[in-house]
Amino acid sequence: MPKYSIKTVATLTGVNPTTIRAWERRYQFIVPNRTESGHRLYSDQDVEKIKWVVDKQKEGLSVSQAIQQLQHNFEPKPSATKLYDEELKDRLLEALLSFDERLAHDLINRAFNTFSFEKVTNDIIQPLLMDIGSKWEEGSITIAHEHFATAFLRARLSTLSLQMPMNPFLPRITCVCAPDEVHEIGLLFVTLYLRQHGYDVIFLGAGFPKEDLNRALHDINTTFLIFACTQSEHIPNLLDAMDYIQADHPDLKIGAGGIAVSLEKERFQEAFLGDTPEEWTKWLSTI
Repeated sequence: MPKYSIKTVATLTGVNPTTIRAWERRYQFIVPNRTESGHRLYSDQDVEKIKWVVDKQKEGLSVSQAIQQLQHNFEPKPSATKLYDEELKDRLLEALLSFDERLAHDLINRAFNTFSFEKVTNDIIQPLLMDIGSKWEEGSITIAHEHFATAFLRARLSTLSLQMPMNPFLPRITCVCAPDEVHEIGLLFVTLYLRQHGYDVIFLGAGFPKEDLNRALHDINTTFLIFACTQSEHIPNLLDAMDYIQADHPDLKIGAGGIAVSLEKERFQEAFLGDTPEEWTKWLSTI
């Protein structure tokens, strides 16, 4: 499936974009797809073909000789480029869990310089958020690790969100953790997903008293309020906050998600957001 921009292919193969375009025109051994805006998109096999030609050049063949051999001898093989996004994600995770902010910035910059915006958010940042959340749940990292990683990603995503097109016809959504809940990873994941789909999202982060949230909502022109809850001990306060806010904002659509909510979803009924992005979209479309 075509997924790499010409800039990414140049990075992965060591062949500059001008040469890649010249090889396409002259030899036609790779034929990239085009996006609606006319930008080239290359597949893993395209990348492997270019690498094959480069290797043959190093053996002393001309480009034309290499491509002639390629027509008869090339066999697609699993591409290491498929794993490059995963490698960056793993290295970024390691940097964050080592509290190495400088390296983390370097790695995420490298990701955006190599891959498209959508690929970085979908294949690096979202899996990274899930990895951090899982590690905290199983007790292999501390809350300090989670908070450092969350703060780093929240800062970068705040900048990234300015690049995400907002659909003015979609409602504004306010996202916040349950009262007393401090784990923001799940909420950050939901926020990223919503912003990618064009929603205007107000991210309020860690939970705070229901009275303060209720007052803030009078100043936020929002259609939806989404709570995230990771720890079961916060469920009673969450349900209380939902009732309290709904009484003062009867037209506000309130939903809740997170590990703790999923474990007691029968207590939330129609307010249960679901466990997957597909379920989140369904919930938003049916409310």
